[in-house]
Amino acid sequence: MRLLRLRQKNFRNLFTPVFAPGPGLTTVVGGNAQGKTNLLEAIELALGGELRNGLAERIAFGQGEAWLHAEIETQFGNSRLEVKLSREGREHRLNEAPASLRELAQLPGAVLLGPDDLELVLGPPEERRRFLDVLLSRFSARYRSMLSQYNRALQQRNAVLKSGFRPTSRGQGEGAPSSTRASIGIWNHELVKYGSEILSLRRRMLAKLTPLAREAYRELAPGELNLELSETTDPDRFLQTLEDNLQDDLQRGATSVGPHRDDLVILLEGREAARFGSRGECRSIALALRLAEHRLLWQHYEEAPLLLVDEWHSELDNRRRGALLAYAQSLPQAILAGLETPGTGAVIEIEAGVWSV
Repeated sequence: MRLLRLRQKNFRNLFTPVFAPGPGLTTVVGGNAQGKTNLLEAIELALGGELRNGLAERIAFGQGEAWLHAEIETQFGNSRLEVKLSREGREHRLNEAPASLRELAQLPGAVLLGPDDLELVLGPPEERRRFLDVLLSRFSARYRSMLSQYNRALQQRNAVLKSGFRPTSRGQGEGAPSSTRASIGIWNHELVKYGSEILSLRRRMLAKLTPLAREAYRELAPGELNLELSETTDPDRFLQTLEDNLQDDLQRGATSVGPHRDDLVILLEGREAARFGSRGECRSIALALRLAEHRLLWQHYEEAPLLLVDEWHSELDNRRRGALLAYAQSLPQAILAGLETPGTGAVIEIEAGVWSV
């Protein structure tokens, strides 16, 4: 897939209305806080990507809304994507017609790599769960639906838990009345119904992602990378575990087991990378995860998504830079951003949100 043209208005600190990269490798070069990251985020968002940070932060100061319009070329022809951002939400259009994120997921879109990806390795479990959820949602409408239904049931169960606990003078719970337990039982079955399928789909996806991540890591650095799911319950015992943990959940006012509490464990040479890996190794792992995501989506769509790399040279030695550049150059199109050029491909300079070739 190729981005032919991006048009923008009022997106953060960007001023130039049109960005038109050519095929192959393009590098956007500029100093810090000049708009490089914002440009890559605009491209990702225009192509149906996730909304990073708050919606209001995407809109230029003093403006009521922002607008992005992307023209792309795929193996099936050209398409036009549009997204309007306001403080009330965002609206997508595909070829002039209103479009849902589910419809946009039929296109390869973009994969954005950047320094913040280090949180995939060193950050809390919710960062890794989000990585899995966003990736699975891109090529599985069923997963997206199951996750939405699960989160709805989880919110309802937690609300009942918070309203049903009765503390005694000693601070110990007396439990909950029968009506509360009956309500919790209903939401237990909903959690099991949707949660079990979420667990199954995560396992299947990880079986495909892991070998791709290993391959990507070997290209970047020596060592054996492995990915495992740390699950708080077995799908076959999910209902029983919810019932066994009810008293503790009542005291906490929250559900303690399920896919929303699971984690992606990242192992390097059999040891947990977050605890034992060097910063350079963790940076390489984060890069390998994103490259594996790109390759997995490429397999799914039978067409390469657009590769976006922010601060492409950050914390990478010559070997890792070379491997990243070799992969980027093998694609129909890749857009890098950084303080320096790789010495190959087209260069676009950006300063204060204004770019020029």
